[in-house]
Amino acid sequence: MALSGVYSCWQDIIYNYKKDMIMKKSLFKSFAVVAIAMIAMSFTVMGERTCDSCGGRGSLTCPTCGGRPYFKCIKCGGSGQVEYKGSTYTCGVCEGTGYNECRTCNGKGAVLCTRCFGRGTIHTND
Repeated sequence: MALSGVYSCWQDIIYNYKKDMIMKKSLFKSFAVVAIAMIAMSFTVMGERTCDSCGGRGSLTCPTCGGRPYFKCIKCGGSGQVEYKGSTYTCGVCEGTGYNECRTCNGKGAVLCTRCFGRGTIHTND
């Protein structure tokens, strides 16, 4: 009789384990179905329109240089030459060009639009 009680206990444990596994699998499947449906809806519902920030260009005028990517060199005053102890040398800052490149836009005069990330369009739910 004691043996049948132990056997019955193990049967209950195995039955409950199987039942839990079935429920977990069905729960996982239902989450997967919901996730797939949400992804599908996002592709079908979302449209695209021109970005308001950049007007579809994908870039904005550089806030540092205002679209003028080269500055007159501060060290040489734009001459490309510096004087040191009576001798004239090529300016080491601008390397003799007389101008420095804007560090924000790297001489492009524009920066990437942070709203559309350079695409020129944004997603909309319309």
